[in-house]
Amino acid sequence: MIRFEQQQRQQQRQILAPQMQQSLKMLQMNSIELDQFIEQSLEENPFLDRTTTRETTLSEMQAAPVSNDANSEEQQEQEHDQVVLDRSEGEINFDTGSDDDWYGADRHREGVDFSRNADSDETYRYYQDSITQSESLRAHLLDQMRITATTPEEYQIGERIIIGDIDSNGYFSGDITEIAGEMKISDSDVNAVLDTIKKFEPTGVGAADIAECLLLQIEAEYPEEEQLKTLVCKHWDELTRGHIRQIAHTMDISPERVEELKNILRHLEPWPGQAYSSAVPAYITPEVLVEQIEDDFIVVLTADAMPSIAINDAYIKEVRSKKISKEERSYVRENLGSARWLVRNIERRQETIRKTAQAIIDTQRMFLKKGEQYMKPLTLEEVANKVGLHESTISRTVNGKYIQTPQGLFELKYFFSAGLRSDDGESQSSTAICALLKNIIDAEDKHKPLSDQKISDLLKKQGTNAARRTIAKYREGMGVPPARIRRSY
Repeated sequence: MIRFEQQQRQQQRQILAPQMQQSLKMLQMNSIELDQFIEQSLEENPFLDRTTTRETTLSEMQAAPVSNDANSEEQQEQEHDQVVLDRSEGEINFDTGSDDDWYGADRHREGVDFSRNADSDETYRYYQDSITQSESLRAHLLDQMRITATTPEEYQIGERIIIGDIDSNGYFSGDITEIAGEMKISDSDVNAVLDTIKKFEPTGVGAADIAECLLLQIEAEYPEEEQLKTLVCKHWDELTRGHIRQIAHTMDISPERVEELKNILRHLEPWPGQAYSSAVPAYITPEVLVEQIEDDFIVVLTADAMPSIAINDAYIKEVRSKKISKEERSYVRENLGSARWLVRNIERRQETIRKTAQAIIDTQRMFLKKGEQYMKPLTLEEVANKVGLHESTISRTVNGKYIQTPQGLFELKYFFSAGLRSDDGESQSSTAICALLKNIIDAEDKHKPLSDQKISDLLKKQGTNAARRTIAKYREGMGVPPARIRRSY
């Protein structure tokens, strides 16, 4: 029997106010995404305006913002952290202003400059203007199919193969019989069109595997190298295992000749489709700079991290001078409140990025001075404790944000890594161990490359305890092949 009954249940639910949702969303954005978001807000909200661009000095960027707001910054930070840390019991009410103070109260804070460097603006516009949509692999192949096909039927078969079964690497991943059955044609018809596609650019496209892909390129670029074809056709498995002497004996050539053929293969493209993409190229711009002042390292926000946006005072004065209806008053309250919160959230984003970056740099001072071999282990929890925010907030902050350091340009999350215990009791970052591993492999005798166990023994002599399996994991992560593959003859 189906019974219907009503039940009353009490429960706590976390409800993020729209302003907090906006704050968290903006924190995840990189500088370009933030600029696009601000442009959209400027179009939609008349109470927002771009400020005059001018050079921002180091002292201004380092200066802490001053607030005379009745609703203090400390209280705002507590409300923000309460939401992030899941401590609130309901929606926080941010609309505390009365009808008498909606015009000018809680304006952007005095002493805060949201200016943008004019030179950076020009560079950014150049990047934006120069971005073009790159041609996709499918579009490139279909263009060639239109030119090559002699009948509509042949083009339809080619279109089916290209769209349905050529993957992003350029390989044919379909089934001939399945395609033939689907299109009610013979296997030979499908094979004939696939053979045509294999003659398209990029050379190697349409191959079923890496060996066939390389053979197609050998036919086009090294047609006279019969030994090279034999090496790929008959000895591919041995080659991938590094059995150079066995191949040399079977082919009746010297190990040096096998190495020579192997070096030719290195100049071929095993993934021909990767040269084509439908994605817009991404341009990386740092939001944070590291300035060295004597023996100290100071984090400075770049112009891209400091959008030139402010409350539109002229528009507020214009509205003040007019008598408006209740509906218009409601519209003004809503948009002015939204504008204030956008400016606040931009400022909060800036301060969170600056504090987080400074906490990271304070930990990684030796890295800045001497390089990645001196990277220290660092976790989100450690930085969160230093900054006084939740780990999830730190995670949002470091993702997609870049910092320019004396050692180069890095994503903030690059500085986080696990560690291994060294002989002196200190932890060593996995990044530092990878750097040591790379140095050892670069300096090894190429005729007698070091095994993972020997590398582990060498690192142990240097005070780093890394097991053979750990070395193998790091080596594979770096894309370095095992010793048998690295061996040269």
